[in-house]
Amino acid sequence: MKIVEVKLGDRTYPIHIGVPLTHIGDALKEKNFSGKVLVITNTTVGKLYGDMVMESLSNAGFVASITKIPDGEKYKTLETVNNLYQICMDNKLERNSVIVALGGGVVGDIAGFVAATFMRGLPFVQVPTTLLSQVDSSVGGKVGVNHPKSKNMIGAFYQPSMVYTDISTLKTLPEREFNAGLAEALKYGIIRDKKYFTVLERDLIKIKSLHLERVEYTVWRACQLKKWVVELDEKEQGLRAILNFGHTIGHAIESATNYKTYLHGEAVSIGMVCAAKIALELELLDKMWVRRIEKILIRAGLPIKHSIEVDKIIEQIVFDKKVQEGKVRFVLPNGRPGRTIIKDDVPEDVIRKVLEEQRESI
Repeated sequence: MKIVEVKLGDRTYPIHIGVPLTHIGDALKEKNFSGKVLVITNTTVGKLYGDMVMESLSNAGFVASITKIPDGEKYKTLETVNNLYQICMDNKLERNSVIVALGGGVVGDIAGFVAATFMRGLPFVQVPTTLLSQVDSSVGGKVGVNHPKSKNMIGAFYQPSMVYTDISTLKTLPEREFNAGLAEALKYGIIRDKKYFTVLERDLIKIKSLHLERVEYTVWRACQLKKWVVELDEKEQGLRAILNFGHTIGHAIESATNYKTYLHGEAVSIGMVCAAKIALELELLDKMWVRRIEKILIRAGLPIKHSIEVDKIIEQIVFDKKVQEGKVRFVLPNGRPGRTIIKDDVPEDVIRKVLEEQRESI
């Protein structure tokens, strides 16, 4: 087991990596929780791990209940949140009650938003079961839901009390979902840690084969890198924006397709290649490094091209949360692995040119 501690004063919390779900009840008890517990999961994860988690909570003495939301990004809405508020009231949750988010990024974002807003804030615990949520979305306190015009436009910064990661849950994760998580792990190597990127290149076959030691390292290092950024800039006033590498175009692709065509990590993969090629056009990066990024994403089983009308993507980009004073901010690789620059003056003709180049021929 590895532990990464996110140090945020009185909101400091641990990330436990490589721990069994059968011990989640004991982990909550060690955190001195004593109130009711509501587990929020989805229909897929609940079928696999719901009974195991509920048994562990019961054995630890908790009065626990579980609710399952539909599986999918399209259900990450205020309507789902409103239904969960009613369930919180039906279960008579109190201020010392705990919400447990059991699932991937969608479940974590929704459950965290409910925890942040019900009764003006309940403690919550992230129990990520997908690679994407284990390396990224469960850490850092970003919670929220989508608006039809923009991803994650409605939300809050609300830190969990603990992140509890059982690597073995990845054994039941579909390959496409696992690959999508690799996109976020690779992002950290590109923007912050050349050595990490090189290790992922070297060990990619083992990681995709679920070699637990290599997967545990992948999750642990990604969490270390993210916690370092979050500690310095919790609410994205500056440095934390680098974590959005690939997301400006990635989110626009998701929104343009109503969250039905690409998984989040797949859209981010396309977005990272587009950002790298924008950097190439602006002479911030050389072709060799762009090709290296493309090559590992392809090896990871991720798309690097899209099939959307470019005008639709451009239209969605302007709704991105990172737009300031009408200017779209791009996080771009700068010079070499591990270095980035944030640009808000990328010419639209450059964006359009790259998007056209990355559009699949039909």
